Amino acid sequence: MVALSILDQSPIEQHESVQDGLKRTIELSQIADELNYMRYFVAEHHNISEVVGTSPEILVTHLLSKTERINIGSGGVMLQHYNPFKVVEQFHLMSQLAPGRVDLGVGKAPGGFPLATKALQLELQNPPIPFEEKLHLLNQFNSNSFPKDHEFKQLQTANRSDDIPKPNIFVLGGSASSAELAAKEQVNFIFAYFINSSKDALEEAARVYKQLFPEGIFVVAAAAVVVENDADKQQVEEGRTNYRVNLAEGKSLTVNTIEQVEAFRTQSSEALTVEEQKIDVIHGSKQEVEVELQQLVIEGYVDELMLHMPVQSHALRVKTVKQLAPSNKIINNTKAGII
Repeated sequence: MVALSILDQSPIEQHESVQDGLKRTIELSQIADELNYMRYFVAEHHNISEVVGTSPEILVTHLLSKTERINIGSGGVMLQHYNPFKVVEQFHLMSQLAPGRVDLGVGKAPGGFPLATKALQLELQNPPIPFEEKLHLLNQFNSNSFPKDHEFKQLQTANRSDDIPKPNIFVLGGSASSAELAAKEQVNFIFAYFINSSKDALEEAARVYKQLFPEGIFVVAAAAVVVENDADKQQVEEGRTNYRVNLAEGKSLTVNTIEQVEAFRTQSSEALTVEEQKIDVIHGSKQEVEVELQQLVIEGYVDELMLHMPVQSHALRVKTVKQLAPSNKIINNTKAGII
């Protein structure tokens, strides 16, 4: 089995508080740290009641202080809302606090609905800078790779020497075009198989990426849950349904509930259509899940798997993380800690 990582969207139920969700994210990251997972990524969502992770840069910093070995990263910063230089400044400062343990994942999606997007982008340039251009700037700021005569070449962040490793950049996407963009930027790529559960699309993206950038890390983020009884299976089934909202000019986004569809509809003046979808959630016994995950590892193309567990039950998520762990023995191998 290739390296295993975790994507955590910090879910909560209606009767629970934000602190409940955050405490569980901390606990799950510590379990992952002890059991030799490679990375732990936290998501960014805005004005969505079912999840609590609005600021991955803050949560990443806190989790770095609560863990010892595992890489902690954003899965991801929704770059369209932010200034690339400021994002890099934040993650470079984190790298000073926990050298070699910081990952910077970025995505193109808004992470929320039109009202939150409007609020987040009030002061940004109109028309907005394309994601591709922002990603290129982010990459240049991260590596200080501007041409010698470029005005930004003289800018400094907290990383002022090569002694501290720069954050690993990951682009999150679900298509060959996104994989191609990441490869051309020579950054890592996470294919969101839990959104686009097409093996053909996965294979195409992996092939395109590795042909252009064979040294890069290609990660498959898959929905997977270890189940032991009918109650567990019912929870998985409840988490399988999502809705694809199709907008003008080929744009689309995926939401989890019909209530979220209606919230989006009330906040948007655009004409839209909605498709109900069933996402592919790998579930079964530990052995059955491991076999199906291994089938996603395209030889020579896929370097890492990332687990997304789309269930509300914290106990079921903990059980899955423990049973699928790369090692069931606690690893006491501190890589780096907060100063």
